[in-house]
Amino acid sequence: MKTVDKYVEFKSKYKNYVVIVKSGNFYYSFGEDAYILKYFFNYQIRDDKVGFPLNAKAKVKSVLNRHNVNVLEIIDDYAYVLETKNTNEYDIKLKEAKSNILIGNMLDNLMERIEVKVKQEEANYKLIKEFVDEL
Repeated sequence: MKTVDKYVEFKSKYKNYVVIVKSGNFYYSFGEDAYILKYFFNYQIRDDKVGFPLNAKAKVKSVLNRHNVNVLEIIDDYAYVLETKNTNEYDIKLKEAKSNILIGNMLDNLMERIEVKVKQEEANYKLIKEFVDEL
């Protein structure tokens, strides 16, 4: 069974958990769980997944625990609950993560456009700076 298939199988049962699946020397997470991991650890999302090395598991668990997010670890075909909080804030942190990623994407787009304008005409830098300072 592929890593993503294991993820989907267990995620359907543990909707409000960040599900991490061990594969080789890494853990992987997909979909919305990837957003949460990017939000807290700035992991890159590629093909709707994030990966991190085995030795980062304790850090991931600790940070998610501190933010009251439940974690489920999948090794082979077995699930291990790493952390369960009665006040699970998975949905809250997912909303924050999505907002953070959206804002980051908007700022990246804006910076690219500013760079183009300044390269076209250096005087545009002063105009842009004055506009931002007045906001």
